[in-house]
Amino acid sequence: MEGWLVYRRKDAERNSHYIAFYKEAGERHGVSVLLRYLEDFSSEQGTLSYAGERIDKKPDFVIMRADVPPFSEQLEGLGYRVFNNAYLSCVANDKEKTLRLASAHGIPVPKTRFASREDAVEKARELGFPLVIKPPDGHGGMDVYMLQTEAELLALLPGYAHKRFLLQQPVSELGKDLRVYVLGGRIVAAMLRVREDDFRSNYCLGGDARPYALSEAERQLVEQVIGLFCVDYAGFDFMFDEGRMLLNEIEDVVGARMLYHLTDIDIVDRYIAYIKDCLTH
Repeated sequence: MEGWLVYRRKDAERNSHYIAFYKEAGERHGVSVLLRYLEDFSSEQGTLSYAGERIDKKPDFVIMRADVPPFSEQLEGLGYRVFNNAYLSCVANDKEKTLRLASAHGIPVPKTRFASREDAVEKARELGFPLVIKPPDGHGGMDVYMLQTEAELLALLPGYAHKRFLLQQPVSELGKDLRVYVLGGRIVAAMLRVREDDFRSNYCLGGDARPYALSEAERQLVEQVIGLFCVDYAGFDFMFDEGRMLLNEIEDVVGARMLYHLTDIDIVDRYIAYIKDCLTH
């Protein structure tokens, strides 16, 4: 069995150890995992090429570690089995789509307005200050700011790199959130992230993390969210407001540093085993 592990070239360079985990797990399970760079793919008249060579033999699977939903959709249209599927990737990589879908199914989310430069002030006044601004396609806390006043918003907007963005009321428990790792539609682990000196609790930005035991009500909420998708491997992020969990975002290309640093869960090995099982049963 042979599959592709697709990365952007720049991301592959800083994730070399993680890529090695995939290759080593593949060897343990009798699966060949081949690194492929997103930039080296091209298509013409319904055919796909890699590094200038037409691809005549499809791999058994594609593990997509580049958040480019149109490419996942293109591969599926050509008959490739993509982990995660294009629909999950499309929703997860657009926070507006994520929150609209969740709200439509009665899942609690932060109080949010979807805005552009033209109507940002109006939407901000509806929410009131302070508020948080974030891009719909951001990751790792990038371009996320806490704004205390309308003047701060007006000063930020001309140089803000995103045409559309989210404005949100801050939750009561800033600097604290929960990531739930899901594999094959089932909860694998939950990790609480806390940061005292920043409202962004991302582990990659220096937040502390520890395993978290979900209550029965919290587990039911997570499973309600999971039920909206066919999930291969993803992270579901929640915030806390007045003692209840709110869905914040979904990480399609989810990182695993917390699991490897703080637990004995080898999530990549489990993922490869899951993929092999999916394709052989």
